[in-house]
Amino acid sequence: MKVNRAFAFVRAIPMGGIFMMFVGCTSHPNDIKAVSDSLEHRTGYGLNTKPAKKLAWPPGVAIKDGLTEDELVALALWNNAAFQETLVDLQLSRADLIQAGMLPNPTLWMLFPVGIKPLELLLRYPLEAFWLRADRVESAEQDVQRTAQRLVQNGLDVIRDARLASAELTLAKQRLDYADNTAHLAANVAELTQARLNAGDATELEVANAKVDAKQAEEQRLRWQHDVEIANQRLRTLVGLGLEHWPRIIKPSPLLSNIPAESKALVEEALKARPDLYAAELNLAAMGERIGLARAEVFTITAILSTKDVNGQTVSGPGLDIALPIFNQNQGGVAQAKARFEKAARSYTTLRDRIVLEVREAFTRLQQAHASLNQWQTEILPPLNEAVKNAEKAYGHGNVSYLFVLEAQRKSLDAQLKAVAAEADLRRVRAELERSIGRSLDHPSIAFTIPKP
Repeated sequence: MKVNRAFAFVRAIPMGGIFMMFVGCTSHPNDIKAVSDSLEHRTGYGLNTKPAKKLAWPPGVAIKDGLTEDELVALALWNNAAFQETLVDLQLSRADLIQAGMLPNPTLWMLFPVGIKPLELLLRYPLEAFWLRADRVESAEQDVQRTAQRLVQNGLDVIRDARLASAELTLAKQRLDYADNTAHLAANVAELTQARLNAGDATELEVANAKVDAKQAEEQRLRWQHDVEIANQRLRTLVGLGLEHWPRIIKPSPLLSNIPAESKALVEEALKARPDLYAAELNLAAMGERIGLARAEVFTITAILSTKDVNGQTVSGPGLDIALPIFNQNQGGVAQAKARFEKAARSYTTLRDRIVLEVREAFTRLQQAHASLNQWQTEILPPLNEAVKNAEKAYGHGNVSYLFVLEAQRKSLDAQLKAVAAEADLRRVRAELERSIGRSLDHPSIAFTIPKP
C-alpha cells in the first residue's frame, strides 16, 4: 500500500513545471560553410563543406594534364590532413554551445515509508541556472565565432604553405636544369683541358683542377636531383596526395604583376581583416564578460518542493535554499577572470604588433625581390647572353678558343641560376604577404572588415 502511495505522490508533482525547466536548450548546426565563404571571399578558394572519408577532388581540378599552383592550393584546402583535423574544433565548440544552453536536471530526494516513517519527497532545482544561462550561452557563441575565425586563419596558412612548397619545387627543378648544363660544361672543359695538355698547351695542375670542377658539378647535380624528389614529396603530402598518384607536371603560377606601392594601406587592411586578430578581439570581450559571470555565480538559490504523507494526506509546500555569500564571495574566481582578461588584452596587443611587423617585413621583402628580379632580367642577363653570342661568333671566326665560349656560357648559367632564385624569392614573399594581410593580391583591394556580432 505504501509503495502505491509513493507512485501516487510522484504523479501528483506538477510535471508541467518540470517540463519548463528542461525547455531552453540551444543547438547549432555543425556547418563550416561560413569558414568556406570567408576563405573564398578572401582568396577565391573554398572548403569541402561535405564530410569526406577519403580523398576529395575540388571542382575543376584534373590530374591528367598535371597540376597548376591554383589546383594545388585547392587540393590542400580539401585534403590536408592537419587542416582537416583542426576543422573538427568547430564541432567541439558547437557542442560546447549546446551544452551551455542546457539547463541542469532537477534532483529528487526521497525517504521511503519504512515502519512508522512516512513517505517524504523533496524536489530541488538551482534557480541561478536561469539568469546565468544567457551569459554562458553568449560566451559559448563567442567561442564558436573565435574558433571559426581561427580556422579561417589556418586556411590562409595552408594556402601560404602550398604556395611556398610549389615555389620550392619550381626552384629545385630549375636548379636541376642548371646543374645538368653546368655538369655538361664542366665535362667539356675537362676534356678540352686534357686535349690542351696532350698538345703541350696546358699543365697537369690545370687538368687536375678541371677534373675536380667536373666532379663537383656532377656531385651538385646529384644533390639537386634529390632536392627535387624531396620537394616533390613535401608538396605531395601537403596537398593530401601522399598515397595517391602524383603527376610529373607541376605548373607554377604567373609571377605577381601588381606590386603594391606602399605598406600603410596594407597594414590598415590587415588590422581590419586578419581573422586571428578578430578572434583575439572576441576572446578579449569574452574574458571581460566572464568577470561579471564570476561575480554572478556567487548567488545561488535553489527552489524546493517538499511533499510528505501526513496521516494519509499529501502535504506539499515550496521553499528556497539560499547560499549566503558571507565568507566565500568567489574572490578567487573573480581574480582569475580579471587575470585572464588582462592576459587576453596583452595577447591582443602582441598579435596586433606582430601583424604590423609581418606586413611591413613582407612588403619590404616583396619590393626587394621584385627589384632584384627586374635587375637580373633587364640589366644582367641580357649582356651575358649577348656575350655568349659574341663568344660563339668569335669562335666561329677562329679568334678565340672553345674554352673561352664555355667560360662565357658558364657565367651566363650562373646568372640564370641567381635569376631563378630571385624569382623564387618573389613567389615566397608574395605568399607571405598575402597571408599577412589576409587576402590574395589578385583580388581587388576591397574592405574586408569583418562584421561584428
